[in-house]
Amino acid sequence: MFRLKNKFKITTNFLIALILIFIIVFFVDIAIISTSFMTTRVSSSQFFTSSPIEFTRSFSNYINFNGEDNITIDEKGTNLLIKNNGWIQILNEDFTEIYTFNSPKGIPKTYTPISIVHAHKYDMLDYSVYIGEKVVDNRTLSYLIGFPANHVSKYTLEFNPSTVYKIMSGFLVIIISNIIIAIIGAYLFFGRKMGKPLDKIVEGIDELSQGNYERSYKEYGIYKNVFSNLNNLNLKLKESKIKREELDTMREDWISSISHDIKTPLSSIKGFAEIMKDKDYDFSKEEMLDYSDIIWNKSCYIETLIEDLNLTYKLKNNSTEPSKSKLNIVFLMQNTIIEILNDPIYSTRNINFETSNETIYYFGDEALLKRAFSNLIINSIVHNNTDVKVLISVHEDENDIYLNIKDNGKGISSKDLPYIFERYYRGTNTSSSKEGSGLGMAIAKEIIIKHGGNVSIQSKIGSGTEIKISFTKNI
Repeated sequence: MFRLKNKFKITTNFLIALILIFIIVFFVDIAIISTSFMTTRVSSSQFFTSSPIEFTRSFSNYINFNGEDNITIDEKGTNLLIKNNGWIQILNEDFTEIYTFNSPKGIPKTYTPISIVHAHKYDMLDYSVYIGEKVVDNRTLSYLIGFPANHVSKYTLEFNPSTVYKIMSGFLVIIISNIIIAIIGAYLFFGRKMGKPLDKIVEGIDELSQGNYERSYKEYGIYKNVFSNLNNLNLKLKESKIKREELDTMREDWISSISHDIKTPLSSIKGFAEIMKDKDYDFSKEEMLDYSDIIWNKSCYIETLIEDLNLTYKLKNNSTEPSKSKLNIVFLMQNTIIEILNDPIYSTRNINFETSNETIYYFGDEALLKRAFSNLIINSIVHNNTDVKVLISVHEDENDIYLNIKDNGKGISSKDLPYIFERYYRGTNTSSSKEGSGLGMAIAKEIIIKHGGNVSIQSKIGSGTEIKISFTKNI
């Protein structure tokens, strides 16, 4: 129902526009023709006050009668005739010439009533002739005024009123026929060829607005690019929707894990605190030290979680800037590895280091880079068995510095791999009983990017994992 209504609306709007254009063009054409006619008329009667007929009728004012057959034309009248290349012939009651001015050769001296009519209707020689009269002292004098035919022309129109009615009826039939043809043409061409694709486009946009990204459209016709862009938009929005749903799921899982990780040490802290405040029980010094050590460790763990959260959001929102100085990346990586191995938890792990040069300098924040390298190395340790071998290498070329962290551990599934550096993601392939905040890899990536570097990861189940880091030299 929506599609039919929409298609009808589009086609109707087009028809209304087409008919309006037709009407406007019709009246514009009439206006142009009328203007052209009036312009031609004015230009052809440049010295006439109104028209040759009115000029002829009013010319009697310039004729003076001074007794019997004593006729003169005043100066203004003669000037007007000269300006218009005209001539005048004045006749008495017997239609005989009694005065003439500027008349051409070949003009009759005497006329009959019928010849007067013919002269007025069909002109004489190469002149258009107009007839006027001058009434003086009960005498009626006739006069003929002529103008060159190439200057003024007149035509006799004869018609039958019934014929005019038929012509007007035919003209009306033509207009109505044109409108009907326009309607049929609009339906066939616009309604089907143009309106139907537009209807699909509007429908597609409506489906996008409702969150339906599954439909694909055939790319054809004059709207081929529009359909192509509509399909691309469908694809992008669908991918964005899937990504958003995955991130929402990961966020929910992360919140659940963080809540659990905070709640567990808080439970231990609360439990041992309740025991220690029991007045009915006397604790030995060793017990007090054990309990306080547990409370301290659990508190430090919660503090680390909070610091990780704070740091990742600062890095993500660019609210913290690295405090950069000249660093020896080789020395920094060596110290990071030594600190990890000095931790009793990781002291037995197999970590090897190799470099192509003992001094590779880079301008960066020592604390942040050390934090990033440590997070990446520890990630390779805690998510694999205790016998995993980790190889760390640092080398350079003319323009770049390269750091690789490679292990021969379990590897990461193709499902988990794209999300390793997400802030809310925890890989499912872990054997560590002490799970982290899920922020370590995200923090490492943000620090590296903050320093203008790039980081990527390659892994396959059963074949280990390799993390590649690169920096463009800035010293």
